[in-house]
Amino acid sequence: MDTPNSPTATADSALDRIVGRIAYACGVLSGVCVVAILVLVCGETLLRQVEMSLLVTDEIAGYLNAALVFLGLAWTLRSGGFIRVELLYDRLTGATKQAVRWLILLTSLIFAAVLVWVAIRHVVYAFQRDTRAVSVIDTPEWIPQSVMVVGLVVLLLQLVAWALGGARRIP
Repeated sequence: MDTPNSPTATADSALDRIVGRIAYACGVLSGVCVVAILVLVCGETLLRQVEMSLLVTDEIAGYLNAALVFLGLAWTLRSGGFIRVELLYDRLTGATKQAVRWLILLTSLIFAAVLVWVAIRHVVYAFQRDTRAVSVIDTPEWIPQSVMVVGLVVLLLQLVAWALGGARRIP
């Protein structure tokens, strides 16, 4: 086991700090998406009062909604915002609790890695085929899908940082 002053512990905490900053930045961007959706929908509502429309509010709000979800994943995980069955988890102690913590972490890490791989393949496919949304603005689908990949990669990085840190910092 590493002591707090060992080189490995310092590297782990440095990695965790870097990933934490990235997760925080993505969390802030997620918040910006919420505000942008609010402004967009309010603007559309006002325009409809004078019989006008942007015609793209639902599409852009949908992209922003997906962005806020995926960009917020790592920060939500880091801050303990995900739901878990605490009825059982809180009753565990010692080595059993640590084993369950590792099982959850490794399962999450594998699942996130698979999601990243599938999402990247999906974005590459959309880019190569030049698939576009059937809408007024004809959005290339790889653009909003890329935000999904960014969020999933940051989530995966957070899980890797916790695994390398010995799963000690998991809320």
